[in-house]
Amino acid sequence: MTKTQHPIDAKCKALGISRRELCRQTGISYRTVESWCSGKRKSPDVYQLWKVARFLGVHIEDLLDPAAIADDSSETE
Repeated sequence: MTKTQHPIDAKCKALGISRRELCRQTGISYRTVESWCSGKRKSPDVYQLWKVARFLGVHIEDLLDPAAIADDSSETE
């Protein structure tokens, strides 16, 4: 069973940059990006995520993991 690649990792791969380079260019800590991509941190800070999206040339929505959104049970109806 293979796990799908997180959208941030997929975009970095498409651009030919590493997570470390992404972090260096955006000022976001490596540990923060690692937590987003591993699913340990489900709700990224919108301002930090905006910086990443802006650097990668995409919309914030493009970087969100659809599986994590679908699994979010913290929403109340």
